[in-house]
Amino acid sequence: MIKHMTQMGFGFIAALGLATSTQAATPAKFNHTGIQKGKVIETCYHSPCSVAKFISYKQLNKTAIESKIQITLLGGSREWEAKKIDWNRSPHKVTVNCSYKRPTIQFDSQKTLIPLNDGLGVPGVLMVDAELYLYACHKFEGAIENAVRKYGYNVQDNE
Repeated sequence: MIKHMTQMGFGFIAALGLATSTQAATPAKFNHTGIQKGKVIETCYHSPCSVAKFISYKQLNKTAIESKIQITLLGGSREWEAKKIDWNRSPHKVTVNCSYKRPTIQFDSQKTLIPLNDGLGVPGVLMVDAELYLYACHKFEGAIENAVRKYGYNVQDNE
């Protein structure tokens, strides 16, 4: 399973039947300036660590409450204490929907709702997706619970 996730670059594992709660009606502010060609981000929730290098990004749609972008990434992995990164052979495209009500990441036809909230929080299997989302949408690096509080997310997994 981990090998399959790593081969995809980032482990975009969908959890079906997710729903969100309502978010305060504030204008959505998203910051995509962190998505720079060559920038490498990594998540080490467990070994192997997931690694991604940004190749490009394109704004697909933007409204007052959402910003949909497409990111081209080169994925890879490295063992916990290792310095060497094993890069995938080719890059892949990921669609990120920056939204306080329905934050999602989509890889091919697989769409994942990220349950950013102060309650149960993000399950381990979605940590990579959540950290990629927060970086792509807010240029945020750090603890997910800090981002939840800072940006006011309250997206629930009602399954």
